[in-house]
Amino acid sequence: MHCCTAILLALATSASALIAPMRPMMTRVTQLRSTKIVEELTEDNALLRNEIVRKDAIIEGLLSTLSASAMSTSLTTAARTTPLTDLCQISKEACDAVTPMLLAFYEKIADQRHGGVSKLKSDATFFTIADGIVQHMFIDYLFAGDKFGQIVGEEDESVINIMEKPYTVDDLEVPEEFNAIIDATLAKINALASRIDSNAFKEMTAFVDPIDGTREFATARGEYVTILLGYCDSRGKPTAGIMYRPLTEPVTWAAGAASEECVMGELDMAEVPCPKGMLVTDAKVSPFINGLIEEIGYEKVSSVASGNRAMMLLEGKGGAYIRDTGGFSKWDTC
Repeated sequence: MHCCTAILLALATSASALIAPMRPMMTRVTQLRSTKIVEELTEDNALLRNEIVRKDAIIEGLLSTLSASAMSTSLTTAARTTPLTDLCQISKEACDAVTPMLLAFYEKIADQRHGGVSKLKSDATFFTIADGIVQHMFIDYLFAGDKFGQIVGEEDESVINIMEKPYTVDDLEVPEEFNAIIDATLAKINALASRIDSNAFKEMTAFVDPIDGTREFATARGEYVTILLGYCDSRGKPTAGIMYRPLTEPVTWAAGAASEECVMGELDMAEVPCPKGMLVTDAKVSPFINGLIEEIGYEKVSSVASGNRAMMLLEGKGGAYIRDTGGFSKWDTC
């Protein structure tokens, strides 16, 4: 055992003798390895830093593109703002809303000759309950709240009551059977009123002819009746409007706003256009018109009601209309 111990001590001494000279070398190797690791980490950090910078640049570019796109979209939206087109659409929907009520009155109301609920106005046109109620709904409800600078209506002197029963138009009592449809129509008009921009039309004037062709309405010739809504700017120049035949099947109408290139409608186009047709009234044609027709080689085309005549021209049923006799009202021309 002592022999083994001696041998082990001898080996340990020999190993120590061998390792001692190698320690500085091992330390050097360790230092070199540490230095290499640091260099590799430094290089990795540099690569990572460069990658971060590159990605930051990409993100910044994307954000810049999105910002420019948002600005472009905002500008495009602003450029596409079409208040007059919107007004035409709302006007059309308002005409749609009052049509069932008009049809209900049209089927019931007789002219004065048959003792129906109508009366003769001072300007020799027939006034009906429907005429007064439609204008009242447009002016006092659809256009309410000072949306327009001015409003010009045909029935400005009429006194309408559709808030307390029995409903009345001047001294005419509305038959009770119409109460429900009046209430339903008014609800639709109130809903449409909320969609009209309260500031866009402050300098404009709205013109309302609730039933153009009242005589035709009261004498069962409803195909010639129109609702006319026109809108003028502060200088009195027409800027938008609608002509609407509520009693045709289907309804026919035309609306537009030239400044916004708005053209919309559904017309009853002539099967054979008549570009050389001169629209004339059922009444006596003046010597001037007769002479003009003969001179330019036109033919006479019978017609009634101002709004209907304007639509006939759009539909190719005539090429011209000249009014050289009698008066002409603002609500017929806007």
